[in-house]
Amino acid sequence: MISWFINIRDILRSEPETWLSYLHGQQLHNRPHFVQEKPSYAGLGLQVAKFCATILRDFGLRKQTELNVPIKFFVFAGTANQMRSLDQTIEELVKKGEHLLSVGSARLLANEDHAKGYVPFQLTLTDIFRIFVLFTIRGWALYRVLKQKHAFSGDRHFSIFCSVYTYLAYFYRVLSRTSPGFVITANDHNVPNRCMLAVAHHLGIKTVYLQHASVSNIFPALRVNYAFLDGQCALDTYRECEPNQPDTLCNVSVPEIILSGQKKQLKRVEKSYANVVGVALNALDDSGSAIEFIQILADEGLNVHMRWHPGQTSRDTQAYRNAFGKSERITLSDPKLDTISDFMEQISWLIAGNSSIHLEAALAGVLPIYYELTPPGQPDYYGYVKHGLTEPADSVASVLELVNRTRLSHSPSEQAVRYYSSTYLTEWDGREGELVAESLVRLNAGHELPVASIGFFQNIE
Repeated sequence: MISWFINIRDILRSEPETWLSYLHGQQLHNRPHFVQEKPSYAGLGLQVAKFCATILRDFGLRKQTELNVPIKFFVFAGTANQMRSLDQTIEELVKKGEHLLSVGSARLLANEDHAKGYVPFQLTLTDIFRIFVLFTIRGWALYRVLKQKHAFSGDRHFSIFCSVYTYLAYFYRVLSRTSPGFVITANDHNVPNRCMLAVAHHLGIKTVYLQHASVSNIFPALRVNYAFLDGQCALDTYRECEPNQPDTLCNVSVPEIILSGQKKQLKRVEKSYANVVGVALNALDDSGSAIEFIQILADEGLNVHMRWHPGQTSRDTQAYRNAFGKSERITLSDPKLDTISDFMEQISWLIAGNSSIHLEAALAGVLPIYYELTPPGQPDYYGYVKHGLTEPADSVASVLELVNRTRLSHSPSEQAVRYYSSTYLTEWDGREGELVAESLVRLNAGHELPVASIGFFQNIE
């Protein structure tokens, strides 16, 4: 009866709440917007109320019989970007007749047309009982730790740290019942993904990580059995992340690395849209500055295709609609409606600041230009300028000069792109998900990886 509590207690001894909630617990000093944001639910009482409301939101009465059957592969997607990085691998595993189960949040599945086959994340009464037992026993001590670590964290972020209890309870129940051979995730730093990995480590289930975007040295140490990284850059970066793990960590293997290319499916641009510039905005970009910049490009005779960040506030998106809704030169790309591949097909240049969309542009045959609308805390966060993937611009004038200079002929550096995505312009280009699926099937059967594979084993150390 109490074995579940003993097991989750042991998991938390290995990885406490402040490590499972990694970004808020360990990297607050590197995430200034976490400090600057003013949450609607500030104060201990409102944070507890928010935590309880989230639990009720995720509670469901529908029987999920698929969660009671043993499977080989268990997949979890917490965001649309993660889901798109997993799509091709899931599709190929299904084609091979493998028994797998994919889970995603109910809100995500409701907004994603291509999320067929996913089971919604849903709490049971058993889960809720266990969550409140964990919260009752550990909550106050956690709050005191947060107040000592960061004076405002307990009052602003307490509900985020408490969500660890929700995800541990859920994944402990589901993974115990389905007994998968592998769990697969496309994220290693968000709370639900980290909790799933922690439970899998404790239960002796092999863990698989598919990189879904560019990484930086503030990421957690890579601790899975198999990590399918995009390229050498990610491996070099994760080696810098080795110190980012708790001293108490146990039951976790040093990963075997497979360099398998960027996993999102992107069409290579074949047409030349010689006068169409894409602008991709970061959620932290000032909307007023963005509108002014885009209007200047249009006034200079360029056609602009603007795409805002999926996490953009409704106030900002409405400001963009109001400013450009009737423009003849400026069109808008809503990330909830248009895929990144559709966006890239319509442009010849991509202008953005600190965003992994630069790599996606280069892979699609679009020339990426690095330009910061808002002064960044850490310029060239992903090293794209340093490694020659993007062309840097420090002013509007230099952006225009770059566009004019490359109007007749331009293409991303093949060597630079391959540093970030090992399969670029190889036989596995565009088939990265197939490569991952084939590798997983072979690993499960105890066989060697595909002979032609770019993805050879390496060690993180």
